[in-house]
Amino acid sequence: MNLVERMAVDATHAVYVMSNPDGTDCEFLLLNGTDSESERECLRTRWGGRNLRGVGIALIERGIPRVIFRQEPSDFLTVLRLTAAFAQYVVELAVNDTLRADDGVMWCERLYTLADTRTEA
Repeated sequence: MNLVERMAVDATHAVYVMSNPDGTDCEFLLLNGTDSESERECLRTRWGGRNLRGVGIALIERGIPRVIFRQEPSDFLTVLRLTAAFAQYVVELAVNDTLRADDGVMWCERLYTLADTRTEA
């Protein structure tokens, strides 16, 4: 396993970046998660006619966002577009993660499984 593959495996969030040549249209395919068959089918239907190609990976490693391109994009504006799109993607992941309906229940369940370390005085 090379360094880039290792970084993607160890990252909090890692995606394969699909983009059109100027970076104005892109998709992110989750690398370190599970995709259902319906999610894959939805992606296949969205790709048609968009001229997307694999351009690299983007990841969050130890809280630091990184974008690693297979080959250098043609201009700096393309890099900015893809980096901004990845940042927005991470924000959406964070918002969706924090707004799950069962979080309160899960927190309470974890709380009640903790050992009571208090001692009587």
